[in-house]
Amino acid sequence: MIGVQIGAGLVGHADFDELFRDWLHGQRDLGSATADLKSFFATDEASTSPGAIWNDADWRDSWMNELLPDLPDDAARDRARQAVDRLAAGEADVVITGQQPGFLGGPLYTLYKVVTTVVLAEMRTAAGRPTIPIFWSGDDDDDIREALLPVAWDPGREVLFHHEHHGGRELSNDMMVGDLPSQDIARGGADWLEEIADSNALARDLAGIWRDGVDGQRPWGRIQRRALLRIFASSGLLIVRGNDASMHAAASPFYDQLWQRRDELRDAARRGGGQLTAAGYATAVGDPSIQRFLHLGENGRRRPLSAEHAGSLPEARLLRPGVVARSPVQDWLFRPAGVVVGPGEVAYLKQLEPVYAAFDIPRAPLLPRLFAQLGPEGHGAFTAWAMDLAERDQGDDDEAPREAASKVAAAARGELLSVLREQMGDQSQRIDVLADQVLKRWEKHLDSVLKREEKRRRADTGAGQPDWVRPEGRRQERSLAAFCALALWGDELVAAMAHACRRHVDAGLDNDWREYLLTVPTP
Repeated sequence: MIGVQIGAGLVGHADFDELFRDWLHGQRDLGSATADLKSFFATDEASTSPGAIWNDADWRDSWMNELLPDLPDDAARDRARQAVDRLAAGEADVVITGQQPGFLGGPLYTLYKVVTTVVLAEMRTAAGRPTIPIFWSGDDDDDIREALLPVAWDPGREVLFHHEHHGGRELSNDMMVGDLPSQDIARGGADWLEEIADSNALARDLAGIWRDGVDGQRPWGRIQRRALLRIFASSGLLIVRGNDASMHAAASPFYDQLWQRRDELRDAARRGGGQLTAAGYATAVGDPSIQRFLHLGENGRRRPLSAEHAGSLPEARLLRPGVVARSPVQDWLFRPAGVVVGPGEVAYLKQLEPVYAAFDIPRAPLLPRLFAQLGPEGHGAFTAWAMDLAERDQGDDDEAPREAASKVAAAARGELLSVLREQMGDQSQRIDVLADQVLKRWEKHLDSVLKREEKRRRADTGAGQPDWVRPEGRRQERSLAAFCALALWGDELVAAMAHACRRHVDAGLDNDWREYLLTVPTP
């Protein structure tokens, strides 16, 4: 039995930047996560107009022909057809989220984003607003390092293990992660899943999906899609791909508009960054990404469309949006009623608000995903440790030690001046200079000592926790591989996440945003 406990308030976590915390709690001029969530559920709001994509019969046929074989059974295929019929008829809205594929499904928070999207669609449908959950698989992304960052836990050997590259093909920075060959990228995951396949029904199904992908030489992104469709088969989850050429062809009118007004687009993105800076926040998107807002995707590789490109725009089927254009393209295509986001996306989307306004794209409510930690069942210290860690994680990782060192140095100044006066007599100006020199060096050294201790503390799982609780000293949801967790704890973990997410949504409507603790059996 997997237990669900309420954890600490999210404002206490140093992993989340100041802008995210301020937006979460409705501070300053950022809007409010709670207000966005209430808007998403509001029954008096005008219905979202259907996205342009649903009227494109060519894309629908192409996409469905690709999607249906990956659904696990006839019931799931019937649900998908019915959902698309309702969307094409304008009888349902969508709530959407996205993430690139990664090692064994990518980081655990990928699941939290999908679970939140599914639960929000379920709750909004129950409230009388039919809503379909959609996952945008970012298989056109080329950040291979991030895709391979998660680690998995092997309970038999009691070790964490990383991705292991099995092929002879060199991985370059322009390769799109979804098109990487599974026999190179997924073989290690397939071998491990087969070892634990007898643990539960989901582990057995995942092992079959991975082995079929490797043996059938399927693209890496397709393995993740098939796995997500198996896990959320009963929810009606639909998945679209960032590397779907026909989808981008359907966005041709919008791409033409972006290109014709590219100077305006860039100025709007810069203006949004300036607004963040003026408010005291860091700019989320830098000028190089603003300049090269479109990419070309072909033969498994992605390269930026040069900022100096002066010719006509390449055909839309070859285009892939960069960081500045991706969210506007998504929202133009799908007109979502809500977008599920994590901490790293809020600043970026806030910076893009002038872009949305300039191009007259409705800004869908931003909806915080679930935040949760998994810990060992029956280990009373886990709850205390997780709560204590959240409290101690307040403030920026670099700022907290520096501020502490400065505070101690300021408090010690009086004592140091007293000692110097006893030794040097009445040389007040010289004494002040010496005191400043000593304190500056001492403060720098103390700051260094405190930072080393902070790094050591974060690397320590604490309270005798196993390594999978805080893998390699990093926050679990960013480092533990998603399908590793699902293989270890099965469909019951999915149900527990959904239960935690419903509590997350209910509490969020009361502006009480928290993390949740899921206690799981020792694997």
